[in-house]
Amino acid sequence: MTLFLTSSHTIGWAGPLNPANDFAKNLSASLSEPIRCAMVSSYPDDEEITDRMAWEVRECFEDAGLAFDHFEVIDRRTQPQAQRIVAEANFLILCGGHVPTENAFFRDISLRELLQDWQGTVMGISAGSMNSAERVYSPPELEGEATDPNYSDHFQGLGLTDINILPHFQQLRRAKVDGKRLVHGIVAADSMEHPVYCLPDGSYFIIRDGETYLYGEAYRMQRGTLRRVCRNGEHRRLSPSGRLMPLP
Repeated sequence: MTLFLTSSHTIGWAGPLNPANDFAKNLSASLSEPIRCAMVSSYPDDEEITDRMAWEVRECFEDAGLAFDHFEVIDRRTQPQAQRIVAEANFLILCGGHVPTENAFFRDISLRELLQDWQGTVMGISAGSMNSAERVYSPPELEGEATDPNYSDHFQGLGLTDINILPHFQQLRRAKVDGKRLVHGIVAADSMEHPVYCLPDGSYFIIRDGETYLYGEAYRMQRGTLRRVCRNGEHRRLSPSGRLMPLP
């Protein structure tokens, strides 16, 4: 399996496939022809949002010369067919959205179990990347969540990686939730327990053959300190110890 952890796979909102930091090139190289794609919805009960996302995904990839031979969506309508759809796919897209909502649907369709021996390419988008982790880190994003004593910001994910990311960093860097600073308040406090990689759109991780690579501008929040660990145009290998090694 090859795993892409992206903040966003497009330029802007529903734009073309992003070529920055060789993303389009690397993703294309990882896909096997014919491309049989399954898209897992992050809003499984909202048919309008899901159908719009599906249309945007297909248009984006077709415009990049990566037409799908087969394309199916997994949402509440197709939940009973989830096992078959995943088994027949060689490219799986995990959509962006509200992390806890998507995580609950992943559990509803037993996606973690369906991917145990699955071979192909997985592309996480925002929340989909966050839910790919073994232990998902989901800081509050909706009003009321930061002050809700029952809100849980950690739960089990798909177990495809140990990396926790915060996507859309260019937007969220100065964001507040319930009056609290998201990055330098909430995430900084939580990073005492584990590091969080903050990715602007256009940056991403690739995990394949037991190796992890980081492409593009990225920051690591660890023990309350935010530090840039990679620049645009660079790519680095993440060692098992957590060191990022520069590559040519």
